Amino acid sequence: MDDEIIKLKGTGDGIKIYLASGFSITEITHALYTKLDEYRKFFGSGKCSIYFIGENISDTDKLRLEAVSKAMLPEATVNYGEKTILKKLESLLEKSAEKQKTAKKDDEAPRQAPEDLEEVIATNFKSSRARFFEGAVKPGRRVESDSHMVLVGDVLEGGEVCASGNIVIFGRLLGSAHAGTGGSKNAYIIALDFMPQGVAIAGTGVTEVDFKGGGAKKAYLINNEIFIEEFLLNI
Repeated sequence: MDDEIIKLKGTGDGIKIYLASGFSITEITHALYTKLDEYRKFFGSGKCSIYFIGENISDTDKLRLEAVSKAMLPEATVNYGEKTILKKLESLLEKSAEKQKTAKKDDEAPRQAPEDLEEVIATNFKSSRARFFEGAVKPGRRVESDSHMVLVGDVLEGGEVCASGNIVIFGRLLGSAHAGTGGSKNAYIIALDFMPQGVAIAGTGVTEVDFKGGGAKKAYLINNEIFIEEFLLNI
């Protein structure tokens, strides 16, 4: 079945992955995970280029393909024809890190603030360890990760996600999120639609903040204070 959904072809610096039409992005990401896991030894250290080729790949689909690829091959670069989404992500992360270094605690700081969940990937590849979930975290449910967490889905109001490392949500954050539960003050929380009941990083929490407006945002910690800024707006 996987062969019908995706096909792999080697290149000089990595692989081309052809995506068949007529399949949902969920079917494609599951097939992608299976193939990358099957051929992991072939990739060695995982430092290679991946080229996705298919029709009508939306920006949201690209983020999901990126999440699976980077969970399995952290050192790979991901491309879509002439466009490399990874380079854009890295550029945005560098800009965000620079802002963190120069941010000051003042009024100008950018403070704003149903399928069942399924764990589809649990990997410990090289130094990057992440748990990958797909679905919805429903009210009253708490989902934890002893490493980074990637969720393709929503955290509904009353639901909670916690991770020792970073939390990246490809969906809505309407409930609560706590990153850096192991004490890491460098942890962050990213959601494509950021409207939480509350967020916390390394034990420092904030709930009484205006999170209205939603959109893609990132929460991070500086001097034991949580800052929230817009993120990934140009992808």
